[in-house]
Amino acid sequence: MKKAEGRSQKAEIRNQKSEVRATHFPASENSHFGRPHRTRSHFLSVLCTLALAASAQAATLEGRVFDPSGGRVAGARVTLLRSFAPLAESQTDAQGQFEFRDLRAGAYSIVANAPGFSASQTRVELRAAGTERVDLRLAPSAVEERVVVAASLGGSLATQVGSSVTVVDKNEIENRDAQNLFEALRGVPGVEVSQTGRRGGFTGVFIRGGNTNYNLVLLDGIPLNEFGIDFDLSSLPADGVDEVEVARGPLSALYGSNAVAGVVNILSRPAEGSPHFSALGEGGSFGTWRAATGGSGVTRGLGWSYDLSRLDSDGVVRNDDYRDQSAFLTLALARNPRREFHFHFFGDASSSGAPGPFGSDPDHLFSGLDTVSRSKRNLFGYGWNYSEEISPRFREVVTGTLSTNDYYFISPFGDSFSNNQRAMVNEQSQITVSPKDFLVAGIEWDREQVRDTFFADATGAPFLLPRSTWAYFAENRWNPVTRLFVTTGVRADSIRTRSLPPDQFGARPLLPASSVTQVDPRISVAYMLRESDGSRLGAMRLHSSFGTGIRAPNGFELAFTNNPRLKPERSVSFDGGAEQRLFRSRAALDATYFYNRFEDQIVVLGGSLTNLSTFSSANLGNSRAQGLEVSLQAQPSRALHFVGEYTLLATRLLAVNGATAALAPFQVGQPLVRRPRNSGFFGLTYAYRRLTLNTTATFRGHTLDIEPNFGTFACEPPPAGPGLPCFFSDHGYQLVGAGFSYRLSRGIEIYGRANNLLNQKYEESFGFPALHFNFLTGVRLNFPVE
Repeated sequence: MKKAEGRSQKAEIRNQKSEVRATHFPASENSHFGRPHRTRSHFLSVLCTLALAASAQAATLEGRVFDPSGGRVAGARVTLLRSFAPLAESQTDAQGQFEFRDLRAGAYSIVANAPGFSASQTRVELRAAGTERVDLRLAPSAVEERVVVAASLGGSLATQVGSSVTVVDKNEIENRDAQNLFEALRGVPGVEVSQTGRRGGFTGVFIRGGNTNYNLVLLDGIPLNEFGIDFDLSSLPADGVDEVEVARGPLSALYGSNAVAGVVNILSRPAEGSPHFSALGEGGSFGTWRAATGGSGVTRGLGWSYDLSRLDSDGVVRNDDYRDQSAFLTLALARNPRREFHFHFFGDASSSGAPGPFGSDPDHLFSGLDTVSRSKRNLFGYGWNYSEEISPRFREVVTGTLSTNDYYFISPFGDSFSNNQRAMVNEQSQITVSPKDFLVAGIEWDREQVRDTFFADATGAPFLLPRSTWAYFAENRWNPVTRLFVTTGVRADSIRTRSLPPDQFGARPLLPASSVTQVDPRISVAYMLRESDGSRLGAMRLHSSFGTGIRAPNGFELAFTNNPRLKPERSVSFDGGAEQRLFRSRAALDATYFYNRFEDQIVVLGGSLTNLSTFSSANLGNSRAQGLEVSLQAQPSRALHFVGEYTLLATRLLAVNGATAALAPFQVGQPLVRRPRNSGFFGLTYAYRRLTLNTTATFRGHTLDIEPNFGTFACEPPPAGPGLPCFFSDHGYQLVGAGFSYRLSRGIEIYGRANNLLNQKYEESFGFPALHFNFLTGVRLNFPVE
């Protein structure tokens, strides 16, 4: 996988999210015996003198952040930029103060924001050994001027990015009382969340009509996808997550394989500020309970953060129980913005029953609940990032990650396992060519491997299937005129797969090692057509992007094929739109058109559930997705915030390569499965003093879905299948929820939420009933008291 930039970007911005502190240690006096000691002492003295001289030349930038009424704002995010690349981030303390120390002399930009507010960008000139003070005043705004790292190397201010990126922050996650991370993705434009069953059932996202395995998932720079395939979001917790960025459109020019339709970039709680801690406990319907604790801070120059959580539920039928335990840990050594080191760890262990489909059964194939099958999963991720500013114009960033994703399945037909491992090392050089030109270039090595029960050699023993990738990439960000930002990038991936041994059925001969080279370009443009003038019709920003994407074959597609020329799937995509600020930025309306063409899609030919050797794979499939995303954010007052979105999506299955028809049982022109033509979301939050009220509503139109028991095999004539219809319409639904929170004294907060208020009976995936009306209530503790 090419998590290239992502890892480093994210890891670096994570660095930025650490409070920047500088600590100087005085040299101790030593006794000197003999000339060698005096020489060594003299050498050390010279080094100390040079270090103190460099420290004496360092500059400091400090200030305060005020709200429109003149009150100081605690917890505001302050971003420091050089050229137009983010250099560091900090958070204001309880008195609204911020500070950046040990900076080089030169020109910088600074911007601050907080929920419901945003500040205009301010330029400042720092002198060597000087201290500059800048006070920032926030203005009401529906859109925060935040840094995003999913759509560019090193990160960019959101308004300078031509790609479509949506950020769901911690406040929104808490307002929705999300227990699992995927719940926070509902309502992102162009994104459809699909859960098979309830808690623990496979959960994936369709971004702009792409398959669920067309999305790269990153957590603190660590790529989590399995070997060339989907990533199951079902067990990722909401606890410990600071924000989630969803970048839509192909980003293989940044990340390589799997970033075909988009990137889900998860950032955990940053290590910053004075030490503070939190805890929560809650319970609700169906025997559900959750407990979590976390904290973060900077202690003697060492930043740290952690989160621990557990979620349990009994479910609604037999063998529907669920358990999940997770942990986050971040350590950060960042004494100044010029040299930073970060370490991230994530661990998750889950176990869930799999009762199977027990809802819609149009072919009457349901034979009762499965009371035996269970799925167990262990997911671990480790990542480190080191950045060094060699000179004011040159910065070096090195990132390494390791992730493991292991499954164990218990079923009446026999137990099975799947073990996935992925390692990556990424190096990138960041060069400020000029105040208006920023260049990033680097190299990445990636290795992924899988061992699976069903990938067996001639003796019937599972074999290790490895794949390695060398990638070379470059990105240039250019600001030729004040209002125009152009980002161009390219990445070349050399994907090398080892030879595959003959299988036990004799259907797959020895396949020699293979190598595929893919070059993916990308360009995005953002242009401020009109800047804010204080009128009702404010700033207007045009944005557009074009790029290509790839997805390398997964283990099943490689292991069950006699095709040595199997190559990656590809996508070509374009989008363009406009964002209009209204009422002095108290509202922002964005409309974006997108077009995706997916080519060389891998299709599985033949096959029998009783004889896996009859499967084979080929690059034959093609499909198309296009549509319109419309979103509105509004902050009519400091207490009230509204967000709404609507997505119109038209998908179409195209003919296979070299033919005029699609592979049976599919038909040309058929919409893609589980991708609704119409979907939307709105959320309304009211916060006044200690009380917060929140309501959300999700609606989805009908979708095309498959028979839940046999899938497309239901269409196959006997003996492979029953020879019945396999495509059905899954009706739409409206999902409404409401919640509250109230802060008591001494850092205690009580909260509650009711989900599916209309008590709708619906199926997010055909045949798998979703939860009816359910509720939860709990208490949060924060200390020390803010």
